[in-house]
This record gives sequence, structure tokens and C-alpha cells, in this order.
Amino acid sequence: METRIESRSPETNLKRIRTAYGCSQSELARLSGVSLRSIQMYEQRRKDINKAQVDTLLRIARSLGCRVEDLTENTGMAMKKFDSLDAEICP
Repeated sequence: METRIESRSPETNLKRIRTAYGCSQSELARLSGVSLRSIQMYEQRRKDINKAQVDTLLRIARSLGCRVEDLTENTGMAMKKFDSLDAEICP
């Protein structure tokens, strides 16, 4: 499954936002209080950012001036769950 996600998009949302913001991984680690290794692993998709602790996502998002939703990766399974929930709520 990890391979399928990697082939879909070469860069993670986190990496795209971080580079657009103009800071290095080290700077983001310092600003957010999230370990450098965690940031590296999220960007390499060795850790699933969709399963990160809310506190971790909030600290990264606040440091980059974006929303938590901007950092997460939209996988097919997540979108199917959202679509089915949306259909139930808004028939």
C-alpha cells in the first residue's frame, strides 16, 4: 500500500507547503517542536501523516500558517469513507 501512495504523488503535502513557506526541515522542527526525524519520516511517507496525533498536526500547521487538512494526504479509502458519510448526511 505504501508504494501505491508514493507513486500517486512524488511530494507530500507537508513537503510542498514547507518548501513554499521557505523553511528547512530543521527550521520546521524547531518552530513546531516536532522532532526532525518525524518530519523527515512524514515527508518520506515512512510515517503516515494521516495517523499523526492531532497535537502534532496542529503544531506543524500553526508553524506553517496552514490548516491541518492541508497537511493530510487524501487516500482513496479516506475519500470513499467521506463520500459515503456525505451521502448519508446529505441525501
